[in-house]
Amino acid sequence: MTKTEIYNSDYTALNHSYIQIYDMYTKLLEADDKDEEVMNVLAGILVVLNPTLDKIKSEMTVATRFVDGSGSSGKPAAAETVKKEVTENGGVIFHPNFN
Repeated sequence: MTKTEIYNSDYTALNHSYIQIYDMYTKLLEADDKDEEVMNVLAGILVVLNPTLDKIKSEMTVATRFVDGSGSSGKPAAAETVKKEVTENGGVIFHPNFN
């Protein structure tokens, strides 16, 4: 198996993991008793994984796209691909869904 075949088959799961880590990190930011060591490790993972996902995606030979299932056509419109949540302090959190 080649690296590109592995990228093609596993990118979506790895990207989903990134989003799960990000979601947990943003929830922990609001916790009164957050553990700074855990926060630092999660932030480090996000910082390292983000450009790695970009590199992997650039070498893939299959297309990827965000899907939330609400589109009426085969290709979702940009507004349908990522759900946005505005936090109390005005920050925006994006919640993409994957096909």
